[in-house]
Amino acid sequence: MKRKKSGKWLAALLTAALLAGAASGCGEKETDGSGSVPGTQTGSLPDQGKGRYVEIQEELPAELEGWDIVQIYTAEDKLRLLTTKEENGKSILREWEKQENGYVDVTQGWLSSLEFACGGWMEAQLMQDGNGRQYLYAGYMSDGEDSFKGHLWKGQGDEAAEITPEKWSVADEENASYEMVIGMVALDNGTLAALSYNSLDILSGEDGSVLSSEQAGFYDGRPVADGENVYLRSSGSGGGQIEKRKDGRKEGMVTIPYPSGNGDGSGIGFTIGGEGSLCLAVLKDGTVIAAQEQGIFRLSGGAPDGQWERLVAGMETEFAITDSYCTGFAAMEDGKIYALFQVNEDLKLYRYEYDPEAVSEVTQILKLYTVYENSLLKQAAALYHKAHPETWIDIQYTYPMYYAEQPDYEAVYQSLNTMLMGDDAPDMVVMDHLNMDSYAQKGLLEDLDSLVRPMEESGEVLSNITGAYVDGDGKRYAVPLQFGFNMALGRDIGTEQMGRMEELAQFLAGKEESYLGTRTVAELVDEFYPYFCDEIVNNKELDREVLGKYLEYLKAIGDNCGIIAARPQEELALGMWDLGGKAKLAFQQVGGFTDCMFPMSMVDYIKGDFTAFENRFLPSMQTGICTRSQYTDTAKDFLRFALSQEVQDADYYKGFPVNVKSLEKLAAKDRSDYMSATMIMADDGSYLEFDSEAYPKETADRLVKLCQGLEKPIKEDAKIREVLIECLGAYLDGTQPKEDTIQKIEDGLKMYLAE
Repeated sequence: MKRKKSGKWLAALLTAALLAGAASGCGEKETDGSGSVPGTQTGSLPDQGKGRYVEIQEELPAELEGWDIVQIYTAEDKLRLLTTKEENGKSILREWEKQENGYVDVTQGWLSSLEFACGGWMEAQLMQDGNGRQYLYAGYMSDGEDSFKGHLWKGQGDEAAEITPEKWSVADEENASYEMVIGMVALDNGTLAALSYNSLDILSGEDGSVLSSEQAGFYDGRPVADGENVYLRSSGSGGGQIEKRKDGRKEGMVTIPYPSGNGDGSGIGFTIGGEGSLCLAVLKDGTVIAAQEQGIFRLSGGAPDGQWERLVAGMETEFAITDSYCTGFAAMEDGKIYALFQVNEDLKLYRYEYDPEAVSEVTQILKLYTVYENSLLKQAAALYHKAHPETWIDIQYTYPMYYAEQPDYEAVYQSLNTMLMGDDAPDMVVMDHLNMDSYAQKGLLEDLDSLVRPMEESGEVLSNITGAYVDGDGKRYAVPLQFGFNMALGRDIGTEQMGRMEELAQFLAGKEESYLGTRTVAELVDEFYPYFCDEIVNNKELDREVLGKYLEYLKAIGDNCGIIAARPQEELALGMWDLGGKAKLAFQQVGGFTDCMFPMSMVDYIKGDFTAFENRFLPSMQTGICTRSQYTDTAKDFLRFALSQEVQDADYYKGFPVNVKSLEKLAAKDRSDYMSATMIMADDGSYLEFDSEAYPKETADRLVKLCQGLEKPIKEDAKIREVLIECLGAYLDGTQPKEDTIQKIEDGLKMYLAE
């Protein structure tokens, strides 16, 4: 069973705003008073003892072959499916009900009479109130029109009466668009509640007229109702909450905090950075059922001061699978819960029900520590548990995925060192931004060569990426699960000139026009020092000759940029978005083929070119196994699994896959229906709409070759960065000779390098 899809991306500016809102909801992480940052689990452990909710995949009926499922819901405590398909150039709808002997077509005459000339795509939602009256919302762009509009019908026997609110037919004066409805519910009092991006309207069920209207905040997903109350999901700086509104109105509204995912569902919490929003369903008595990657929870009676009960841990469900997106959620009076998931182009229907005889199979729990929450790790852990029910990968992290503040790495080191040396040591650790060599030298990490080398020799993984971790003695203590690279994009400059620091410095030395735009000393250092900080140190001493060479490159580049003392508040250095105007060269970190869509669209827009700067890669998810683990063999098996196609075939928008076949598969993926738009500034300061669309196969193949040609990882060193920023100002403005600058840098690093 498949479901047709519309464009995959919202406008980039909207996406950025949502992520900013999510990050603000996270806030600062609190410490425990000792300066250490407490970790957070991505999913609580499964319930022990006899009797538990279980997940069962349902077979989708053969009768629905050729139909696209657009909605699952309940009516008269029966599971219903709304489906659509094209027939004779028109889209038609049918309603199916799950009965004892299978799914039965229960489409009423009025719904059967409707046909839509909309090119095969529309948003549709069927509603039924407690009196049995049905309503249909359908949003689509009619053949011959150039705008998406919403329409509303009510059922009258075999006839459909259109009751579309007048305001839906009036374009917004500012952007000429029509009301975009997120979702609707039918209430037993004969009214409808319609949520759009602009407003929450209470409509008459007789003629669709607006009875009341209020400006809408940011609500997450469609509303749901119990017949009398409307439930809305919202998020903000205080966390996530459910608004319970009598008859959909704000007067007397009560708020219910989201379930926290703390095992028993206690506490107030809001998951930031999870895959997909909170799914919600309510029963007639007001019982709320909520589901997300943390698990499925129940709040009896919908009491705002009640305690959520966790029915099943997230890792025991499809909700924990990163590339499995829940498109429909419904709950029954007998306790059964249904969820419809879209995985790429396919649909899966799951049922969750209580089995009094079921027990947990978990016999070993492996702890994996990472500074940042990560989608690939969660996907790997969930899929591994499905394949090995006896093993539970307990991922612990310090910062959620979209944490906006600067991480406190001193606190991270303190907490991690305590864990590694104590009885609570993790079995695996992700060492991004951590001193991997230090942990290896202390004997805290297992040698992974016997795991990775056979995968390199068989061509299963990119040896140019994984091979960079082999030490001089043939050992390796970590393997990256993903990688990215810094892409150089430019116009009026060739790939040979912008691909390496030396050639770039030579090219810019003869140019009067600034290519990158102004830079502060810190901005210039941050842009280029990661490509040479490892080369200027040799046997714990500063290599003055190599450093001198790179200082000359920096001086030539800085002279072309124009070094400024400070950047005005809220002004950013020129980057990729300025290539259509003031900038002629920019660097953009890219992490996957979808992530490359905007850069590739920009290259096309400026008629420019691109390459991987210095042929170096940005490693991600550099994972090692702790020597103190009692589950070393299982940990190695999990790492091998995390490098397999089963995990790496998904695009996590954070990196390219290390698995060779996954890299090729994602490069060949059809993204013709992916789209996005934002605004960029032109030379005259005006703003232009900038559209991003799929790039051709030739570009994807070129990206693959760049990935295959990357030579070694980009390095970081906070102390070297600090000293360079302190010492380079006078050299870059021409008031300090190169030799004096080298001496100052050497003096600043002497004690650090000797440690």
